[in-house]
Amino acid sequence: MIETALEVIGAITPVLVLILFFQIVVLRKIPPDIKNMLFGVLMTVFGFFLFLLGAKMSLLPMGERIGAFLSGYDILWVALFTLVFGIICVFAEPAVNILAYEVEEASSGYIRKSYIIPTIAVGVGFALVFGTLRIFHELSLAYILVPGYVLILLLTRITPEEFVPIAYDAGAVATGPVAVTFALPMMTGMAIGLWGSGAGILGLGTVGLIAMCPIIFMLSLGIIFKRGGGSKNA
Repeated sequence: MIETALEVIGAITPVLVLILFFQIVVLRKIPPDIKNMLFGVLMTVFGFFLFLLGAKMSLLPMGERIGAFLSGYDILWVALFTLVFGIICVFAEPAVNILAYEVEEASSGYIRKSYIIPTIAVGVGFALVFGTLRIFHELSLAYILVPGYVLILLLTRITPEEFVPIAYDAGAVATGPVAVTFALPMMTGMAIGLWGSGAGILGLGTVGLIAMCPIIFMLSLGIIFKRGGGSKNA
């Protein structure tokens, strides 16, 4: 617990110092609600501490055990499971919900949350499917990432401009705490279960896949909007 607390303090302190420096030295103004702000910081630190502690005690070992268990099943069933899991976990991802809310607000309801969250969810689901295929067939990560990012570049050229920044942000928020703290250990556990203790490296790269696939799906959603499939109903 002490080690986790020190990790949280080490992560939060530089950000807090920078904010206070900018507020006091640059702006030369102490916020009138400074007590509420500091209380909020304390709540954030405590919540971060509880999350990391819970992840180390539960999510990480649970993901490894589930991955090892899945390694004994046929690839089709494992791919189906990882697809469903990837879709479900996005709905619990706080950053995804915040992005969807901000996009809906900024677009005055033109791009709804009900479009964004499911699109990102399907993207994460397919990212885990690609990760599963890579592990079962011992593929190089480049065989998936290079075509994927070439496709992203092509889609970026034909997708409406307003969807491009949303798509790239979608890739960032998809790699949030819920997906990463469970999916990454699950994939490494699967690789170790299939190929032995030295094969855990095959599970790495999962976060990169999770970051890539939602971008592709969001850019594709933009093309659908461009053709009138979404804009007329928004």
